[in-house]
Amino acid sequence: MAISATSRYDAILLNRQRQAAAAELREARSAARQQMAQDTLAKSDQLRYSVSNAVAQSAADQSQLMAQIIRARVQAQAAERAAPPKWYRSA
Repeated sequence: MAISATSRYDAILLNRQRQAAAAELREARSAARQQMAQDTLAKSDQLRYSVSNAVAQSAADQSQLMAQIIRARVQAQAAERAAPPKWYRSA
């Protein structure tokens, strides 16, 4: 009977060790998932920042280009106004 009680006690201890190991493994997996989620969010924020910077730069470039186009048109119109009429020019 003593052998049976000892092995039953050992089985209980072994079961507790397995449960503790399983709980530890679950905790480690949970921590790893949480870390992966944080990394993904950080990458997402970084990507969002990069895209918003690219969009802002594109808008700034477009504004500069429009300003150059407008300046060129104004200068062309000013040159046309300053030039004598075509019928007056001698060829």
